[in-house]
Amino acid sequence: MRVIKNRLVPATVAGSANFTGRVWRSDFLEAADDHSLAGLRLSYDPGARSFWHVHDQEQVIVGVFGAGLVSWEGLDAPQLLETGDWWHVTPGVPHWHGATPHGPFAHLAVTAGGATHWLHEVSEPDYAAGFRDR
Repeated sequence: MRVIKNRLVPATVAGSANFTGRVWRSDFLEAADDHSLAGLRLSYDPGARSFWHVHDQEQVIVGVFGAGLVSWEGLDAPQLLETGDWWHVTPGVPHWHGATPHGPFAHLAVTAGGATHWLHEVSEPDYAAGFRDR
């Protein structure tokens, strides 16, 4: 067992190959193998977001700062995720997450093992569907 101190975990810029806009990544738990938990914090500048992607195993995302958007395949419009909200991500379902254009957003993500398969960038119309009526 171990306690991981927030102040000791560096934040690095997440790669533009998987994110639109500036996103900071802090890896708290790095999976030892495909059956181990992975845990990180992602912090998004306004308008920043992930590309569409799929996880092999379950994931939970918890909003910790601001308000963000989350979406998955088959959903009509992205959902708002606010501080304290939890989102259970089903394995194998394409999805994305990120900040609204109005402010920064941060969330914790804990994944129950397996790989992340990156797909393609979120289109502007798909992204805009999340905030046009807000």
